[in-house]
Amino acid sequence: MASRREALAAWMRESVIVADGAMGTLLLTRGVNPGRCLEELNLSQADLIFAIHREYLHAGAQILTTNTFKGNKFALAAHEMEGRLRDINARAVEIARRAAHGSPVWVGASIGPLKVMLKPYGEVSEEEAREACREQVAALAEAGPDLFILETQQSVLECIFFIEACRAIAPEIPVLASLTFNHDGRTFFGDSPVTGLRRLAASGADIVGINCSVGPADTLPFVEEVASAVGVPLSVMPNGGYPAEVEGRLVYLSSPDYVASYAKRYADLGANIVGGCCGTTPDTIRAISALMKGRRPAKRALGESGKFVIEEPQPFQASEPQQPGGFFARLGKSFAVTCEIDPPKEPDAKQAVETARILKQAGAMAVDIADNPRARVRVSSTALAHLVQQETGLTTILHMTCRDRNLLGLQSELLGAALLGVEGVLALSGDPAASGDVPSATSVNDVNVTGLVRVIASLNRGYDFSDHALGKGTNFRIGVGVNLGASDIGKEIAKLEERLGAGATFAMSQPVFSLEAVGRFLEASGHLSVFVLPGILPLASAKQALYLHNEVPGITLPRPVLEKITSFESRDDQKAYGTELARQLLAGLKKLAPGAYLTAGGANGQVLADVLLGLA
Repeated sequence: MASRREALAAWMRESVIVADGAMGTLLLTRGVNPGRCLEELNLSQADLIFAIHREYLHAGAQILTTNTFKGNKFALAAHEMEGRLRDINARAVEIARRAAHGSPVWVGASIGPLKVMLKPYGEVSEEEAREACREQVAALAEAGPDLFILETQQSVLECIFFIEACRAIAPEIPVLASLTFNHDGRTFFGDSPVTGLRRLAASGADIVGINCSVGPADTLPFVEEVASAVGVPLSVMPNGGYPAEVEGRLVYLSSPDYVASYAKRYADLGANIVGGCCGTTPDTIRAISALMKGRRPAKRALGESGKFVIEEPQPFQASEPQQPGGFFARLGKSFAVTCEIDPPKEPDAKQAVETARILKQAGAMAVDIADNPRARVRVSSTALAHLVQQETGLTTILHMTCRDRNLLGLQSELLGAALLGVEGVLALSGDPAASGDVPSATSVNDVNVTGLVRVIASLNRGYDFSDHALGKGTNFRIGVGVNLGASDIGKEIAKLEERLGAGATFAMSQPVFSLEAVGRFLEASGHLSVFVLPGILPLASAKQALYLHNEVPGITLPRPVLEKITSFESRDDQKAYGTELARQLLAGLKKLAPGAYLTAGGANGQVLADVLLGLA
């Protein structure tokens, strides 16, 4: 059986590994007193530490770092906690191991600097420092981590003390030794990147690296220097930019995507492990993980100049997460329109596919596939979505109701949809089964809409409802319904906020017949990060208009619209008015919303094409 050191070496040959981000930053933002011993939380608030580990796990971290950065006797003595050293370090490994349970991730034991001055500059002897190193390493080793992470080390000499302790106490556990540098490219004790990391490698570190230090951009020159001069595997974990003081606390301003873009550049230079330090969060790691997924490491070889050069640059493999297609790529950039198609009753999709093709020619960028609309038996929406995509190239948005499937069935259907390339899912409760053509059928509703959104978001992170790892996450854009004409806008916005918090990114409404109502809702919800797509339904008749106004919850027609459509005696004139009204609403929405959601209300989809063509 391969040792951990051999296993890590093999892993680094195949993949760029993503470590987690800051622990202390998250603890402080969650209300922990800055003066408190953060490592003591392993004993008193283990659930909080566990939760942060799980967040990083779900974000894509492949190494979880223990909450033991200041777990040495000197740091603990400042809080009169040195007597709990063994318990604090061992418990930290146990918490991280429990958080990683069932997932193919490693537990890295964090070891920070002693932060003491040795004699003759200070009061601590070299032997006392070595003993402090051995004490923390022994406590961690006893709990069985997969990796020692010597991070933010400010002195090469002190870091070597830790490396020697690791090699003596647990020689089978690999060691990652990482230094921190200031703007001038020196550690606190004056060590340079190349010389310092070479010494760490010569002392027995399996991986050497740079962490904390400065922001992502200022770390890059150090990485360039080290990558061409140090021949062992490299790790790079910068801070999330420079901290700024906001309302009395330090805030790191670099966005997750910004940090991730530099992580990619580090990997291009040959970094084997990338992650984050102070100021980075699960969102940062999620962004890094998305760029690193499926990526093989760049191979460095010693060139004729005596410097290490990239021998075999590795582009992203085909397993890179699929990027959102036409419709979702346009959202927020230009007006995007999706049109709903009802699945057929019989196992023949020719007409539905032809309707989708007509809508595409008229200007639609996506089609919504209803899920047993009005609680009536129809062809599987997932199967139809696949056929429509295959035949027309349109983005499909799959309607998924809580009504028809239990938790097992929902997840299975969603995984199947992901397998078939569906990009969008609209989470809905669904009309009651008793109101459809199989009134004896039961409405399952294992979860509500918010619960369904959470299920889909969890699948996107690579975990099922029970928190079991899938191996590969889905890539759905998640939508929900919203009532733009709600009598209590505040209550409706609160419900939408809850669903956005669960993972939704866009919202689609039932048909609206007033731009004023849309404008009021969008203004009131302007603080939310969501794409709202108002619904448009071309009225087919006065009878339909009266029915919608009087019997369908959430739909209200303005009095002038009702008076106008009922003034026409001919049904053809009523339909013509309904189509023209839909065109006017669509034209108005172009100035208000990022897109629109057109539905024919069960009628032939040609009417939607007429609306789109009339607008053009």
